[in-house]
Amino acid sequence: MTDTLFKQVLQIGIVVRDAEATARCYQELLGLDDWHFNEVDTARGKGADFRRGRRPIAGRALIAWMPMGEVELELIEPRDEDSVYAEFLRDRGPGVHHVMFATPDYDQCIEQLTARGVDRLSAGALQDTRFTLFDTQADLGLICEIADGGPLLPDRSGLDNR
Repeated sequence: MTDTLFKQVLQIGIVVRDAEATARCYQELLGLDDWHFNEVDTARGKGADFRRGRRPIAGRALIAWMPMGEVELELIEPRDEDSVYAEFLRDRGPGVHHVMFATPDYDQCIEQLTARGVDRLSAGALQDTRFTLFDTQADLGLICEIADGGPLLPDRSGLDNR
């Protein structure tokens, strides 16, 4: 028996080709319209210390997100070629990429998963939040993400009328 590392689901991350168009589809089909948007572009200071494994990368993406009770729905449109999100889209097409879990101790969770032989796929920081994605696909059928920090503040909220 191992210690419980995860306390609750915080987010479902979905890789998409176009975050705004997909958010619009969620609005039209399901009535989900509380979307917030953030641009990620580490070369321009929107995000920091992005890594693929342990190798630094320049990350670029458009993220659309909305709260749904205690779980956040996140749409990730990769705009780079090197991130795990871009690889996922190239290899599998759009779909559920990861589940983010709450953990009581971010650093200890990383240490314990690493000690159990789980590889780090990616990591980085956006605003005051740092995150790590772990390769649990073979064992769990998905990528596990943990994060530590404050809530993300949107660059903008709402869908434009394009």
